Amino acid sequence: MPGEFYFMAVGGLGVTLAGFAGLIAALQGREGPVAAWRIRNVVYLGLGVTFLGFATVALYTITQDVTLTVRLASILMVLTRAAGWRELRPSAAWRDERQRRGAIFIQVAFAAAVVVNVAVASVGYLQLLLLVLLLAPAGIFARAVREVTRSDASPTGTEGPKQ
Repeated sequence: MPGEFYFMAVGGLGVTLAGFAGLIAALQGREGPVAAWRIRNVVYLGLGVTFLGFATVALYTITQDVTLTVRLASILMVLTRAAGWRELRPSAAWRDERQRRGAIFIQVAFAAAVVVNVAVASVGYLQLLLLVLLLAPAGIFARAVREVTRSDASPTGTEGPKQ
């Protein structure tokens, strides 16, 4: 399979991101719908990327056909993302309806991009889609860290570490 190492590496990154959910819980130190949503989504999205990366290599081993493997992996990608669409329902985790609708738009656009790869069956395009898929859990983690560290920042932003 062309790019087999890439798919395995992305799978490993997915597990790493899923592990960051524990760090989010430790950093936030509070319970609530937003923290629960973040932890749940970082785990699910990270493990989903892991599954897709490893499944792509396994599918190629079974099929020995690059085109069929890319199509099957793309179908799996749409299905794994569709399983997470329940997180887009209105809830206390969403700050406002505009933000939730934006997330829905992004998910639909991503699903359409993946469906294109079912038709074209490009390995490079599949690799790009997996990379884009990593952005979701990484972005959630980055927002959690930014929120926790925002209160620790100096008011002027000019103070350095004390020695």
